[in-house]
Amino acid sequence: MAETLLMVGLGDLGSRIARLGVKAGNRVVGMRRGNQAPADIELWQQDAALPWAGSSLIPDDVVLCISPSGSGAEAYRRAYLAVAQQAADWLRREAPQAHVWLISSTGVYGQQQGEWVDEDALIDPQRETARVLVDAENFWLKQSQPVTLLRPSGLYGPGREFMLRQARTGILPDSDQPVYTNRIHIDDAARAVTHLIQRRRQGLDTAAAYNLTDTCPVALHDLLHWLHGQMGIDDVVEQPMQRPSKRVSHQRLKDTGFTWHYPSFREGYAEMLLSTSPS
Repeated sequence: MAETLLMVGLGDLGSRIARLGVKAGNRVVGMRRGNQAPADIELWQQDAALPWAGSSLIPDDVVLCISPSGSGAEAYRRAYLAVAQQAADWLRREAPQAHVWLISSTGVYGQQQGEWVDEDALIDPQRETARVLVDAENFWLKQSQPVTLLRPSGLYGPGREFMLRQARTGILPDSDQPVYTNRIHIDDAARAVTHLIQRRRQGLDTAAAYNLTDTCPVALHDLLHWLHGQMGIDDVVEQPMQRPSKRVSHQRLKDTGFTWHYPSFREGYAEMLLSTSPS
């Protein structure tokens, strides 16, 4: 019998996880406010921040992949805390054994001086929105429901071209005080979630938290310098940049046997540049 995955949130990342779940042989139910779902995904039309309607669904795994409607703390509270409360209430009644996978962020780490951080690093973010994520993580860790925290670093890929636009400005941070950036291609992020769910179903140990990041944290100077070379941008202006940063470890995810299609920014951005090149 196929196992059931409840995908709460069908945005870009959530839809990719849902489609991979179908490909892996799952019954996949997707919850969203809208009235459309990707092919082969059963739609549960529901605002996840409001009380969840009764359902005969008993999921084996629940992935919470909610995108805030804005960039402020209130939008984050609605996306992460209001949804957490409704999800926990429903699961307690309907599926107390379901495993919850919360898509959080590496933004929960508070380190700012280029330190390496792993899943056991101090959680003490400075931004208010990141503190909301910490509140959501702590909420789930206090529930009786089994839960794993998934912390993606900066997602990039098709339609996510912020770094390419930044490169086109020709501005290059100086290299004296490196500002690090941690990234993961959105396809690898979705694959990592699916990989961890499949491992759990095979009876393998599941940690309390995983960083979803590629194998190559990189100084922003080096990333933009590489992009300038690939894009043929010669008119470059180097300027100081002071911004807190950290380097996120991928080791725990690697130890599960996961392999990256895009192990570094080079593979991912090279493909993006190829797809955006004039024909």
